[in-house]
Amino acid sequence: MIRVERFVNSIYQSNSYVLYCKEYNEAWLIDVGDAKRIQEWLNCHSLRLKSVLLTHTHYDHIYGLNEILQLYPDITVYTSIEGRESLYDEKWNFSKYHRTPFKYIGSNVAELQDGDKIECWPDVIMRAFKTPGHDWSCLSYMVGNMLFTGDSYIPGEKTVTIFPKSNKTEAEKSLLKIRNISGVEIIYPGHGMPVPICRADLFAK
Repeated sequence: MIRVERFVNSIYQSNSYVLYCKEYNEAWLIDVGDAKRIQEWLNCHSLRLKSVLLTHTHYDHIYGLNEILQLYPDITVYTSIEGRESLYDEKWNFSKYHRTPFKYIGSNVAELQDGDKIECWPDVIMRAFKTPGHDWSCLSYMVGNMLFTGDSYIPGEKTVTIFPKSNKTEAEKSLLKIRNISGVEIIYPGHGMPVPICRADLFAK
């Protein structure tokens, strides 16, 4: 059974999620904020971090990534082609406008295309969906009946498309795409609480 632990980070209250199974001692991390809290929790539960999946590469979703890499040097970081570019560009990841400009120090980045599948554990597959609009780098991830949407869809909120790499038309297409993903029962957004689709405005009939 897949379990999820949610962390609310100190910068803009972004979410990080740890996915794990009791049968295994490995965990997957979706987005990286306050790395020390995440590491302490992983150590407490005797879990080794295997990989990081990024929903997009805005600063509030990646600022703990270098620290995580130093703690877990064998991890793979998954993002889109556009996300790879932004990881190394403080302008596109917006860290330029914060007090601590961020550029990723690692080279262990794997690029995901729309529809790519990743085996998290035996018989547990994660599917990636390109959902640009909020940012050109946006990906959503589905595992089991759970969909992690980052900032591409935050229940009750209008998708923000005011940034240089935003696109309102693409955001609308991505919302339709998210709505049409079958088997989803709960949404895990980039900010705010997880929401069952029966209470999510996008899925309301």
